[in-house]
Amino acid sequence: MTSSNAPRLWLIDDNVVGTGGHFLELASLLAGGAEELGYAPRLAVHQTFNERHADLICEPVFSIHRMRRWSLGVDGASSVKRNSRGKPIGSTALERGWHQLRDPFSRRNVRPENMLRAWSDGFLQVVRQKNLRLHDRIVVNTGDDFQLLALARALRELDSDQPLTVHVILHFALYEGAHVSSEAKLYGEQVNAATSMIGQHTVHLHATTEPLARQLKEVGVNATAIPYPVRPRVGDDKHRDILTMHEQPLNIVLAGLPRAEKGRGQMKSVLSEIWGSHLQTGNFRMAMQVPKKRWQRMVPLHLRSVFATAMDNAGHDPENRLEVQSGNLDEEAYNCFLDSADVGLFLYNPQRYVARCSGVLLELLIRGVPVVVPQGCWLSEQLDLAGGDGSIGYSYKSTKQIPALLHQIRRDYSDLSGRAALHAEKTLRLHNAANTLRTMGIPDVAVAALRAS
Repeated sequence: MTSSNAPRLWLIDDNVVGTGGHFLELASLLAGGAEELGYAPRLAVHQTFNERHADLICEPVFSIHRMRRWSLGVDGASSVKRNSRGKPIGSTALERGWHQLRDPFSRRNVRPENMLRAWSDGFLQVVRQKNLRLHDRIVVNTGDDFQLLALARALRELDSDQPLTVHVILHFALYEGAHVSSEAKLYGEQVNAATSMIGQHTVHLHATTEPLARQLKEVGVNATAIPYPVRPRVGDDKHRDILTMHEQPLNIVLAGLPRAEKGRGQMKSVLSEIWGSHLQTGNFRMAMQVPKKRWQRMVPLHLRSVFATAMDNAGHDPENRLEVQSGNLDEEAYNCFLDSADVGLFLYNPQRYVARCSGVLLELLIRGVPVVVPQGCWLSEQLDLAGGDGSIGYSYKSTKQIPALLHQIRRDYSDLSGRAALHAEKTLRLHNAANTLRTMGIPDVAVAALRAS
């Protein structure tokens, strides 16, 4: 516990609208790291957040969320630079004209100028009403180029006699694949224009992967690569005796609700490929999350009745071939779901994850779980860090390789899991939340206080 007069670390994330989801999980992890460094954590969230969080004081502040809808990165829909008032600038006259015509037809609350003003007002509310002190720190958990315009707008309104230092964490890729897009170049220009407007204040930019830091550098933006934090598991005894595992199915976990970039379109074909040769034979079982609605489009026609039966039976297939969780899981259920994994399977689009971190992969790596991941992206780079392909799992170029790789994992499981367990310790030390904050340059006031005592 931190003392009552400890400096505060303010976490800013308008995307937190309720309990559950990776935005709140990231905030909770950073809050734990802040406490370890001697800070009292606080989280500014969306106004609709009206629930209690056991470990974190949450302040409902923001009237808007999902600022990245106007980002120039791959997760945004913009193709034109803007100023801090939301007006299209730069680009071609045609692009500017198109956006000037389109913007007024957006819903009022998501028009660029209104979103920038609303986010700026929320940030200023935190600074002015919460009486920020000299040693308090501010971290914007989920930043992007558009949000930086709002931050610059807010900082320009503050008294420069009390300069602030703000840390902004960038997660989302600027471009897909290997070639810098025209939008990515505009992204860099927009970020640098924003940071040039902050006056006496200081903004530090951080990227959650080395490849993302490289993408930013390619467009003229300097950002520190930091390790994405992950929650350690306490008292996890999930690993079964290797001898008995030869007689039982290995549990393949496909974690997280499927989205387009997370392999939603590949699920049907992969299930068809492995059903007869892997699941019905008893060598493997598949545990996966599916949405409560429209899950049928992700499942082959001949397996829909099997899935429906499992979902009607609390997610369990009576013949132990499947576990099907529908909808979001709370924190405890989600962690138990991950704890059940013997193999982690990732169907992610490598183009989208070329520079993007996967928190789910890190959560399985710290559990010592062998994994199967796509080549040519951040996920396969994690295999390289562990010793290369075949060290703690395998990578594939085509999903058609997955059945053979699963057979190989079954044969090599004893060696793979042993190496994965050793690598888990290294991963957990690197991706500890306190280490994330230290890498960002946030001082350890707990150690400083101990030395002074």
